Amino acid sequence: MKTLIRTLAVATAFATAAVPLAAQAAAANATAPAASAVALKEAFGRMSVKEVGELVASKSGYVFDDNSKESYAKGHVPGAKWLLPGAVTAQVLPADKSAKLVFYCHNERCMACHQAANAAIKLGYKNVFIMPAGIVGWQKAHQKIES
Repeated sequence: MKTLIRTLAVATAFATAAVPLAAQAAAANATAPAASAVALKEAFGRMSVKEVGELVASKSGYVFDDNSKESYAKGHVPGAKWLLPGAVTAQVLPADKSAKLVFYCHNERCMACHQAANAAIKLGYKNVFIMPAGIVGWQKAHQKIES
């Protein structure tokens, strides 16, 4: 009798443990597409400090600083317009949806330029880039700044 009780107890424990495992597996499969969506290619391009310097010199695009207003006032890429990343609208961007737009923020760890670039793409702009090095990289490369 004791053997039968132990066998039933083990079987019950095994069956009970299997349900959460099955639920975990289903949940993992349900979130798999979202995880792979993160790995999709960014919709915007990337430009180096040198490339942005050439764009500024040739005046062949628009540059937007997505840092704080205080940081912008201290120094920014020449000709860059300050733009709050959460406030990207068609009214603050050029009318030409094929114009080259470059967004930058503080450095490689800052994501404000990513946010602004994605907002521009959602508005229909096709030629959108970020400068991941940001103003820190710009200054490290001994590029001129405006203040």
